[in-house]
Amino acid sequence: MTVDVSSPETTVPLRLGRRRPTGPGWRPHAPTTDFGDYGWRLWLARIDAPTRAVLLIAVCSFVGSLLLQTGFYREGSGDADEAAYVLQARMLLDGRLTLDSRVVEPFFQPWLTGMHGTEVFTKYLPGWPALLAASQAVFGTMAVAPAAIAACWVIGTYLLTRELFEDGWTAAIAAGLVALSPLVLLHTALPLAYAPCAAVLTLASALLLRGVRTGTRGPLIGGGALVGFALLIRPFDAVLVVGPLVLFAATRMWRTPTILLARAGWGVLGAAPFVGLLLAYCSHVTGSPLRLPQTASDPLDTFGFGPRRILPSEPTFTFTHHLAVQALQETLKAAPSWYFGGFGLIALAVVGLLAPRRRAERLLLASTTAAILIGYFFWWGSAFAMPGLRNGLGPHYHLAGFTPIVILGAAGARWLWSLIPAEQRGRRRARQARPKPLVRATALVLSFAGLTALTVPTLQGRIDVQRGVNSGNAFLDALIPDHLPGPALVVVTPAIPTHYTQLPYHTLRNSADLDGPIVYAADIGPGIAALPDRMPDRTIYRLRPNELVDADVPGSYRGSFVQLHQVQGTSIQIRVTVRPPAAGTAGIPAGGLGAGARLYVRLGDQTQSQRLPAGGASTFVLNGAGSAGSGELSAATLSAPAELVVGFTTGDGAGAASWEERFPLMRHATGDLTLLAPGLGWRRLTGTLASTVANNESQWLAARVEPTLDVALTGSDAR
Repeated sequence: MTVDVSSPETTVPLRLGRRRPTGPGWRPHAPTTDFGDYGWRLWLARIDAPTRAVLLIAVCSFVGSLLLQTGFYREGSGDADEAAYVLQARMLLDGRLTLDSRVVEPFFQPWLTGMHGTEVFTKYLPGWPALLAASQAVFGTMAVAPAAIAACWVIGTYLLTRELFEDGWTAAIAAGLVALSPLVLLHTALPLAYAPCAAVLTLASALLLRGVRTGTRGPLIGGGALVGFALLIRPFDAVLVVGPLVLFAATRMWRTPTILLARAGWGVLGAAPFVGLLLAYCSHVTGSPLRLPQTASDPLDTFGFGPRRILPSEPTFTFTHHLAVQALQETLKAAPSWYFGGFGLIALAVVGLLAPRRRAERLLLASTTAAILIGYFFWWGSAFAMPGLRNGLGPHYHLAGFTPIVILGAAGARWLWSLIPAEQRGRRRARQARPKPLVRATALVLSFAGLTALTVPTLQGRIDVQRGVNSGNAFLDALIPDHLPGPALVVVTPAIPTHYTQLPYHTLRNSADLDGPIVYAADIGPGIAALPDRMPDRTIYRLRPNELVDADVPGSYRGSFVQLHQVQGTSIQIRVTVRPPAAGTAGIPAGGLGAGARLYVRLGDQTQSQRLPAGGASTFVLNGAGSAGSGELSAATLSAPAELVVGFTTGDGAGAASWEERFPLMRHATGDLTLLAPGLGWRRLTGTLASTVANNESQWLAARVEPTLDVALTGSDAR
């Protein structure tokens, strides 16, 4: 008896030739759940070779993503958006959709958050953070979610390609090309939402097309549900991808509109719960179901031309038609290098687009990518993404249009493969046909080698950039001691001031409850003087990664981590000691200090200055209650936090070498003053050294000022 196990309709008798028992007392055996070795072999036999290959590729993609996440991308790519998604996932794990502004303001507001009433919300929707949270809850790590997305993308590509071209090997080739593409390898190793949305939409497209073709409700509902979930990740991408699908289905079934509407209804039914969830979420966090968090945080963060901005506290950026064209051109130039095979795959995609048969399917793929390109032509972020197009995150905004090009490339490769002479059937021609399998095998090996050769040269620049990111993260980790005595509160002072945590150092992250062993605070300027009162039980430190250890030495070591303390009282005594460098060094004239060398203390428009005394020490007084006397500054009229500046300069004018220490200061209604010490050190270099280090003779550099300038503050209440 011959059994065709490749047919899903085949029924294999387990006991051939035996009659079913009958008669009194006979009872059928209960069905067994033991699949058995024979059952597994039967199940595997039912799966064709392309499907088995794709399952293996999916497993490899899953494992590869985990390896990249635990190795090369262990702390991310350096993009600050990653911290925003991780924070939102942690909030969901804590049962939070928002943060209390009374808790996070003004020192702990995370980057990429907006405010509605007293609630702080993230700019992004909760779909992808929910998957990260689920991964953390089930597996104890968020790394499983991106790895699962890698496998999902491979499988979705296979199913979509097979649905469009009804050829298993074309689909397997497409899945393999996706898995090997540098852009996919990168984004499935990061907690960003671009890859999850692209993968989900790829799988959704496959299910919807199958459902429209067959009328089966399961794929229609499942595909609709995935589209709905994509709306909870990146809604604009979902709209751009689904639009061509709808047109394709309508074109195919325009003669049967009733059937089309019925099948569309099942898809809508699948998406409806997620659409409802989206509307409810927006209503809760922004106050309107039709207002997305992105635009609620800042109305200027939207599509179109004109003034654009990511948050109200950030600078405005003018997005013009010229920049949009430039961004599109740069994207098209850089994109091929992110595919496996580079321009070789693009050439195959052109062949796949022009190949005969299944014209509508090929046009669907091309129109999907075109819709993504056209849609993001109007997105101002595309202009900001230009510096990272080649060796950064790549064309990440256009990731939803990535898969169709790969599928066209696979279709082109498969069509070219069909042109190679195949082995002839029959005994007469067997001898003449023997060399032809060798021709195909050689073509296969050479094609793969060629695509690999086009891909490898593009990787080194990206590896170097990521190594730089990893080195920066390691440097940051080295500045913070591994073991601090008790709970710590760390003020993070970056080179460019910011009012947000996680910017620019996205690895320095707080828990949603601000209850971790280390809590990071943004250095908001003089107002930071009030920070210790918010968390009095924590020891406060300042982390300043860009501070020069010795500004007089080009290439000086950088970074400082110092403990801070409060100085309080109605009056503050300022003891200044200057130890000038040797003549001819650090901007000191060869003949020594001249008559212009002086000490000064400045608060707003008040300045107390004196020539450098013998011994280099002098004392000033800051009075918080009364008017200023001789050698005093008055803070009696101070109504907002300010900066107290204590300095030493070698002479008058911008060309003089100078040292300053700047202290955050605030005055309470009672007249008490509060400062944080030590202050921030700043240096202004002069002459050749200034042009070497700063490229600007008048530029102030974040630098250590001791031992040249030593400032000691003492409060009137001895605190």
